[in-house]
Amino acid sequence: MSDPIQLAIAKLQAKLKEQERAASKTKIAINALCEAIDQPPMYAEDTDDGADNVSLAIRSDQFYGQPLAGAIRTILEMRRKQERGPATVNEIYAALIEGGFAFDTRNEENAKRGLRVSLTKNSVTFHKLPNGKYGLLDWYPGAKTKRPRNGTTNDAADDDNGIDAELDAEEEDAEVGAAQDESAATASTEDDTL
Repeated sequence: MSDPIQLAIAKLQAKLKEQERAASKTKIAINALCEAIDQPPMYAEDTDDGADNVSLAIRSDQFYGQPLAGAIRTILEMRRKQERGPATVNEIYAALIEGGFAFDTRNEENAKRGLRVSLTKNSVTFHKLPNGKYGLLDWYPGAKTKRPRNGTTNDAADDDNGIDAELDAEEEDAEVGAAQDESAATASTEDDTL
C-alpha cells in the first residue's frame, strides 16, 4: 500500500472513532434517562479500555531501529494530538509493535516489563499518573517528581503488579551483597596485616 492510501485509511479510522465516541455518549445519555425513570439501561456499558482505539496512523516501520524512549515519546505526542492523552503500558506496547519496534526479547511479558522499567526510570521525560497511565512530564508542569534513590526513581515501587518493586528489591539485595563482600574482604586484609 502506498503512503497516501495509508493516510486516507488512518483519517477514515479517526473519523469512525469520533463517530463511535459520539454514539457512545448518546448511549450513556439514554441510559441515564432510563435510570432517572427507574427503567433498566437500554445499552450495555462500553468496557473498552482503550487498547483497541483508533490507530494512531503509525507506519509499520515507523519505530524500527529507533531508541525506545524516542519511540515512546512519539507515540505519546501522537496521542496528545488526537486528544487521547496518556497511555497504559499495554497501549504503548501495542503501538510500538504496530510501528515495527524490535524488542530484545520475543516474550511479550518480558518486553512489557522492560517497557515499564524504561518508563519508570526515565522520570525526566515520562510521568506516571495515579491511574497507572504514562504521559510526558512536560504535560504536567505542576507534577511533583519523586526524588531519585541511588540514581533511580521510586516510581517502580508503585507499580500495580509489583514486578518493578520485585526488580528493585533484587537490585538492592545484589548491591547489599556486593557491599558486604567488599567489607568482608577489607576486614580479612586488615587482619592479615596485623
